[in-house]
Amino acid sequence: MLFTGLVSLIFVIFTAIPTAPMAEFATGSETMLTPADYFNPELYQISPGDEIWLSFPGGIPYTGVAEAVSVVSIPVSLNGVLSVPGLPQIDTNGMNLQTLQSTIATYASRAFRGLIVSSGLARSASFQLPVTGQVIEPGIVIVNGLSRLTEALLLAGGVTATGASSEILVISMDSDTTIFNINDFLINGSLDCNPLVQRGSRIHVSAATATIIIEGALATEVETISSEVILTERVMVEFIPGETARNAVDRVGGVSSQANVYQCHVSRLVSESETSNIPFSMFGETTSVLLQPGDRIVIPSSTAYINIVGEVQFNQPVPYSPGMNVNYYIGMAGGFTGLARRNSIKVISSVGLKTDIEITEIVPVGSTIEVPRVPVKFWEEYLTILTGVATVIIAYQSLFN
Repeated sequence: MLFTGLVSLIFVIFTAIPTAPMAEFATGSETMLTPADYFNPELYQISPGDEIWLSFPGGIPYTGVAEAVSVVSIPVSLNGVLSVPGLPQIDTNGMNLQTLQSTIATYASRAFRGLIVSSGLARSASFQLPVTGQVIEPGIVIVNGLSRLTEALLLAGGVTATGASSEILVISMDSDTTIFNINDFLINGSLDCNPLVQRGSRIHVSAATATIIIEGALATEVETISSEVILTERVMVEFIPGETARNAVDRVGGVSSQANVYQCHVSRLVSESETSNIPFSMFGETTSVLLQPGDRIVIPSSTAYINIVGEVQFNQPVPYSPGMNVNYYIGMAGGFTGLARRNSIKVISSVGLKTDIEITEIVPVGSTIEVPRVPVKFWEEYLTILTGVATVIIAYQSLFN
């Protein structure tokens, strides 16, 4: 009787779910990964339209081979009910994924005398979420249960310069309001400040009560595309009481590779006609400055150089000139020596990547040009030394004889 019921359960599940994407799941001894493996199931709220995968031993049809594993996917109905053939219906309304997994395992074990069924989230259903207030594009965004607060804000264009990113309001379906400081997530990676969004909720971004300005050599997406231009950015952001200048710069993405991190300062208006510049460092032991509303943080750019090493006349850094090639910088270093291996020049990028480079190629800012020496035999080295000594002796004799 048990065998017949088990076969019926497996067969009905397999045939009743023709849309189940079997190819998306690993079977047998392979590791099966789903979205549920990348977050806490206790925090995920089941929604209508979600798909739940179930994995159970036995194969389809039942083979009696212990290693055989079958996986199917079952959707949650529009009224929030999960119907697994052979098991009682499960009302998932208000249920998180962890509770649902436990319920499925319990029902299966009771119905089929210890049958072990594991389950998880196969697909998260999409839904609409209103985002209002100080965002660039207020309105309705499309998210799913795996989307987090920052993702929803980005879909709305991001928080404006005058928005309070430290006080993001999330209003639930029951009108309960929770305040989240997404800066704590952006700087420290705290997921508690970047929760999963919930169906039926909405997001509101209030206006900041005060702002500060950060300008200078800041890290930007443009810098990664073209490192040959010294960039100057200017951004206005929310003033956060108790924040240091160093933390504020980190909040907007940090400084660029061209920043002079030891000459940063905060420009503060102390009277209607007087401004005070307060220095701070992005590195080292220098205590960073506590900010006040209206402060202006300045990150100056350092003079850019290209380092020239190896077989050139002068091993020294030379000023960087945008768009100039290897040959230009070799000339700035006095040219090649007689032992330069001109067809094997290397360039070392500002991040330490070493590659071959032609003499006509453009050199990125912050690079080091390395000119290797031609291989010589030991007797050539001695010959060079002896020739030099002989030249000195002849010159000495011509002066004193």
